[in-house]
Amino acid sequence: MEKIDRINPFLSKIKERYPLTGPKSTKQTWHIALDVKNSGIQFKTGDSIGIYPQNDPLIVESLIKKIGGNVDVLHPRSGKTLSLREFLTSSVNLSRLENVHTLADLYAQFSPLLPRFYSIASSLKKHPDEVHLTVALLEKGVASHFLCNRAEISETPVPIYVQPSLHFTLPQSHSTPIIMIGPGTGVAPFRAFMQERLEGENWLFFGERNRETDFLYKDFWESHVSAGKLRLDVAFSRDQAEKHYVQHKIYENGKDLWQWIQKGAIIYVCGNADPMSKDVEATLHQIIKEQGSLPDDETKAFFKTLRKSKQILFDVY
Repeated sequence: MEKIDRINPFLSKIKERYPLTGPKSTKQTWHIALDVKNSGIQFKTGDSIGIYPQNDPLIVESLIKKIGGNVDVLHPRSGKTLSLREFLTSSVNLSRLENVHTLADLYAQFSPLLPRFYSIASSLKKHPDEVHLTVALLEKGVASHFLCNRAEISETPVPIYVQPSLHFTLPQSHSTPIIMIGPGTGVAPFRAFMQERLEGENWLFFGERNRETDFLYKDFWESHVSAGKLRLDVAFSRDQAEKHYVQHKIYENGKDLWQWIQKGAIIYVCGNADPMSKDVEATLHQIIKEQGSLPDDETKAFFKTLRKSKQILFDVY
């Protein structure tokens, strides 16, 4: 079987797609299940999937008319000859083009359409023939519009490959406690984690805008809480007058979190790099300082040790 990588992606198709946010939500987040049956794709929890998206065909056709028809063009990077339609559909980031009327304009503004990476939200052990993704629909997101709107279920090829994670994965021992911090779509890899964690102590901090409309995978988490397999703390920023974020919920539980750190819990942080991960890191520093009764220099040294020993891991974007 041919190796699947960024040069030779597997042509998957969407098997299932449904909204994770309610109709009154101020955002749209979707669950996407990709069919990888007979692909030979292998991955572990914490890995990501690289998606090669396609541009909106209406925009593509509009540009073809402006330029003067579906002529053959040379790809400026690979040197391959493609039809203009193929080139515009899969090779050019059209969201970065302005006032294109000729091929010269197109080449002058050429920016490649790069793969978009999504954390895998499912376990290979639980779903051997599928890859699940948690996708936030962004206004100018080529990949998110392709996955959430344009790709037809069971019809449109979706080129994919696995982007391995070196360290952001479950510990070998199920008895090692884990603390998962994943607001918004950052919760995706932790869904995969909990599909594999059959024992041990597990603690999830999740945050979003509104509980009623934005509690991603609510039933899944609550079923694990009911089964005694998960401790869950949530923060919904817009459900009260004063905004309450995940870092506030972490600080409220500082004493327990410090105890978990002392017994070797691994802390995972996934989601937006700025400001979420910076706010969470600052909160963890504060907890270490207060609960450990440490001066600033020792607090920084302790946190640095946690990073170096892989007891705290970040997957941010």
